[in-house]
Amino acid sequence: MTKTIIHQLSLTGIGGVQQSFVPYFQKALKDSEYKHLVYGMHELDENYSDIRKYYTNINKSLWNKLKFIYFIFSSKYIIHFYNNVGSPSVNKLLSLIPSSNIIFHERGTIWNAKDEDKDIYLSNVSKANLILANSNASKIMLSERFSIDENKIKVIYNGFLSKDDEYLSNEAKKYSEKFSIGYIGRLDTPKGVHILIESAIKLPQYDFFIAGDGKWKNMLKNQANGYENIKFVGRVKEPLDFMDKMDIIVVPSIREPLGNTVIEAGFCKKAVIASNVDGIAEIIEDGKSGILLEPKKNITITDLPKDAVPIPKVVVNPRTRKLMIPKEIDSDELCAAIIYLKKNKEKKDIFGEMLNTTVKEIFTIENYFYNLEKVYNI
Repeated sequence: MTKTIIHQLSLTGIGGVQQSFVPYFQKALKDSEYKHLVYGMHELDENYSDIRKYYTNINKSLWNKLKFIYFIFSSKYIIHFYNNVGSPSVNKLLSLIPSSNIIFHERGTIWNAKDEDKDIYLSNVSKANLILANSNASKIMLSERFSIDENKIKVIYNGFLSKDDEYLSNEAKKYSEKFSIGYIGRLDTPKGVHILIESAIKLPQYDFFIAGDGKWKNMLKNQANGYENIKFVGRVKEPLDFMDKMDIIVVPSIREPLGNTVIEAGFCKKAVIASNVDGIAEIIEDGKSGILLEPKKNITITDLPKDAVPIPKVVVNPRTRKLMIPKEIDSDELCAAIIYLKKNKEKKDIFGEMLNTTVKEIFTIENYFYNLEKVYNI
């Protein structure tokens, strides 16, 4: 009998987990040797209505809850939990129900975990057949911070849909005639957007476009108030379309488990300037396929907006592969890197081409699908 894969995640918002899951799921429905269903804790976001008939809200009824409990208990199903390694509610559930085929998929939540969560992580891991990590940085965080056995962790990189070269034309209509620097992502603590705005204030000759939404939006807009070269464009439905209108992309993150924006920029053949932290160095080779800036400065903003993501206690140093206190990149060094790429178009284009080669080899939906199929077979 064909096993069924139960993907446990909530499809709400437009985060990295959701954006990479939906195209994977659509491919799995066509090409997988398994059946696939999605069970979440919330109502399905209208952005994902294409998979509505495969989605069940566990909390909508007692019957849905009982079905999910049965799936955990039965050997006919594989339960694939996304970002729930440290979940107390999942821990309580697994402590009451004998489980057969459990996979936990760590995609960034451990950066926000508290030290007192260690016992929950270890307990959940003990119930799982396998832990998946979306980067080597995530694997290091799991093993170094909470002493999880490395042999139980397998790295599978996120997969993304690319656009054809014909679609991503160099003649795409830009937002501005000026040299344009783009940021796209959540406007929240880990993303370091305040550093980009500091640089934008120092570079009035260039235009800076900030796409996204989040708890920091109002604070960032206040920081940028009065500077006409800084433009907030809100959420964009097609990230690649936005990036295609930029000259370069900046990813000034304080922590970044992998770096989905870097990957998407690569599909657009855009040069990227990014923080050398966590998983970003697994995508960009400094000086060959982009520019990595070392986080050296103490974090300058500590008065966080209400409900903002907290500053992580530790991040991964890609050079040492050890944990370190989080820092932020220097806005002057970011300015220098931006000016360098403006003056060196050939180098900028080479960075974009090299990054494009990397992401097309590694970070595709096809690779992600193939690697998960192998995991389910095991």
